[in-house]
Amino acid sequence: MSGLNQAGDLLPFSEVVPESAQFGAPERASILTQRRRCRVTPQTGPSAGPNSQVQFLIADQGGLLDLRSVVLNYTITTSGGANACPDDGHPFMTVQALLNGQLLENIQNAPKLANAEMTLAGSKSYYQTAGSFQGFELLNDDLVNVAGATAGANAAYGFVSNNVPTINQRSQRAGAAVYNGLSGEQRSIPLGLVCGLGRMKQYLPIALTGELAFVLITGSAADVLFTPTTSTDANYSLGQISIEYDIVVPDARYMQVLQKVAMDDAAGLLIPYESSIVTTGAIIQGSTTMTESSLIVSRATNNLLRASVVQIPSNAISQLGFPSQSCFGHAGTFSMQFRIGSQVYPQIAAQGDAALFNMSLLAYGSVMQENGGVTNRCLWGNSTNGATPGTIAVFETSEAPGSGASVKFCFGDRFVPSYGFQTIKGSAAPAMIDGVSLAGASGSQLIVSLISAPGTAYTPFIILTALKFVKAAGGAVSVIGA
Repeated sequence: MSGLNQAGDLLPFSEVVPESAQFGAPERASILTQRRRCRVTPQTGPSAGPNSQVQFLIADQGGLLDLRSVVLNYTITTSGGANACPDDGHPFMTVQALLNGQLLENIQNAPKLANAEMTLAGSKSYYQTAGSFQGFELLNDDLVNVAGATAGANAAYGFVSNNVPTINQRSQRAGAAVYNGLSGEQRSIPLGLVCGLGRMKQYLPIALTGELAFVLITGSAADVLFTPTTSTDANYSLGQISIEYDIVVPDARYMQVLQKVAMDDAAGLLIPYESSIVTTGAIIQGSTTMTESSLIVSRATNNLLRASVVQIPSNAISQLGFPSQSCFGHAGTFSMQFRIGSQVYPQIAAQGDAALFNMSLLAYGSVMQENGGVTNRCLWGNSTNGATPGTIAVFETSEAPGSGASVKFCFGDRFVPSYGFQTIKGSAAPAMIDGVSLAGASGSQLIVSLISAPGTAYTPFIILTALKFVKAAGGAVSVIGA
């Protein structure tokens, strides 16, 4: 190129000092003076059973709540049932969050959301390490430690039926002095793995916005537990329930500035966060040929970030013999496309497992993200047959369709096709307000077009994630967005 440019046209050189050779005073943030860890127990009591309500209230007079520090602690104890153990995720089917009485989150089928997001936004290494403390165990062969369980070359990540006996032993562990007399298995799940509110980047000025309340409703034993046997008598209980969080204490002068902005400034304080809903779609009937199905869901948002679809056999929605909160079948799916008004995403429908996976990975950042997700080719292409509890069978695997296919990864299905509607993705700094408008472009409707040949009737669950905003202005607090 030098032969094509005159010397006078070359850009000037600039000299820089490498960071390791720079010297100066370290930076500091004196407007934040301290951080303290707090723990509260539910107003409804520290224990719960199936179909129970658990309610927390968080309040503070002079601090900022770090929502990314919030964790939900509980001990789960199972009883009865042959090898009954908790399904992946958490036992709370409904999760609501209210700020000063106004609804921030209202998630139905919340464990499905947690597992869908862990599948694509998490990583195998996280699932097998930190996830083992947070309620994610079914796929993890690292934890197998029971006599009689398959070991060696036959043990594998995703070999669920082989991992269940060990999880059962932990959840049915008797109390002892070394456990302070507590039975069962303790779990501690970050709020960010339960709902998008727990991933809010800004601190929440809870002294200005009012108290934050959480209302959680536990599921039935058939929803929360799983056993690959014919047993139907399993049950569970929760104990030592608590929530822990960090309060960051600002300098009094900075707190006065925030208070003045929230009281007097017309713009006020505006804090964005991701909010998800889980909607049940129309049943997709089984078919021996490729059939197109359209799923229509509604959400009156102007900032839709991503959409995901998970499918569960209709006869196994609430069944002890099927892990219905985490086993998302492939359901013979060949292609998928999303429609908003006259626009389709992607422009040409993604076809085949590999293309669908990379489209889904892009919804959570980049097709080259190092995390890679929790799923893999075998789990992505698996469809477990849940028709007969106690019988390990599949409709299809990534290798072969039909009943003769390998059943090793039965119950390990992790097919979560997704599409990201953000403008800014990957390693670039994310925009504060992003996504597409459903309310303005299509009368709040999103249409999902599936082409598939499912082995049985499936019930789809569509997850829509959008931006919402907490606004504190004029001495009042409001929640903006749908």
